[in-house]
Amino acid sequence: MLIGELAQKTNLSRHTIRFYEKLGLIQVPAKSRRKNNYKEYPEETLNRITAIKEITAKGFTLKEARGIITLVNNGTLDAERGRKYLSKKLNLVQKQIDDLTRTKNNLLMMIEQCGTEACEVAQILHGKKIEAETA
Repeated sequence: MLIGELAQKTNLSRHTIRFYEKLGLIQVPAKSRRKNNYKEYPEETLNRITAIKEITAKGFTLKEARGIITLVNNGTLDAERGRKYLSKKLNLVQKQIDDLTRTKNNLLMMIEQCGTEACEVAQILHGKKIEAETA
């Protein structure tokens, strides 16, 4: 199938499909080109893009998706390795949640202070805090 049909079937743009090629997520065999040099995508490309979309919908990056697909294709993703991989991802997500919680708490504190002399945003906007630090 040509890129337009693949884009339609996957609900991805042509640009995204080309980007996936550039990242090495999908490949088009050299022999899959037509006489007019158009790429002919095999059916397995559709399956691979579907897998990529499912993996990224679960919170994985494209780089992580490529790694998972490589492990699956190599037959090296057993249950134990899968659990370790998922645990590592879970720890990363928890760290992001912790960082966002700290940011949220800082913002809530700043909101409470606004309307008073202690309002950090007002101090920054009026240059008070900046001048004090540079002096």
